Amino acid sequence: MRKIGITLALLTATYLFAQDDAPSGALSGGGGSQVFTRVDAINPMDQVKTFLAKASITLNSDQEKALRPAVEATIKQLRDIGDRVAAERGGRDGRGQGGQDRERRGGGGERRGPGGAGLAALANGPAAEEIKKMNDGLMAKITEILKPDQQAAFKKFQNDEIKKAGGFGALKIAMEEAGAPLTAEQEPQIQGFYNEDAQQRVQLLRESQGHPDPAKLADLQKATMAKVVKLLTPAQRKALLDSRR
Repeated sequence: MRKIGITLALLTATYLFAQDDAPSGALSGGGGSQVFTRVDAINPMDQVKTFLAKASITLNSDQEKALRPAVEATIKQLRDIGDRVAAERGGRDGRGQGGQDRERRGGGGERRGPGGAGLAALANGPAAEEIKKMNDGLMAKITEILKPDQQAAFKKFQNDEIKKAGGFGALKIAMEEAGAPLTAEQEPQIQGFYNEDAQQRVQLLRESQGHPDPAKLADLQKATMAKVVKLLTPAQRKALLDSRR
């Protein structure tokens, strides 16, 4: 029993360290693998190339041609979401839908509303799930047009980004790489723990007006990890501990 307690303490400590190093913000929850950060670019393929360059991948002309329709379709959907959200907010920024339309016609391709400068505001709101699905769909299209060696590099890049972000995705990958994957029974339960953690974290942010007590956040992380570890097998606990060293 004492050995399990020591292991739990070590796993909690390493978990907290990993969370401190993880990227913050709504878009990093997907492991940092958000293809687009802006939707006002004249040539959206430039963002795709920049994104793939992080994985040391360069598209050839045929790959770029094959991918372009999906990229342009995704950008259009993101812009439409931005316009819709702006309209639903009733033009809180003083412009509204009509103002955005005027900027689009006369701004030389630059857009500045919620769908223009960036995706962070949208990703924190009710459109977050839509944006995630579109991003995931584009990631699948990108993978489809890559050569086998590029796919391997892209997969490694994605896994590395997920591990940096922490959370359920990082735990799942760590278990798979260690040869002790989560079972079909464990996955939904552990995912539920992380979902509860996220909800409680949002509540703490609201109650503190964006400045939560670090001690309360640490206690929440410890409680979440304690519940996770209890569901892991001895082999999985060892794998998790080894992955944090």
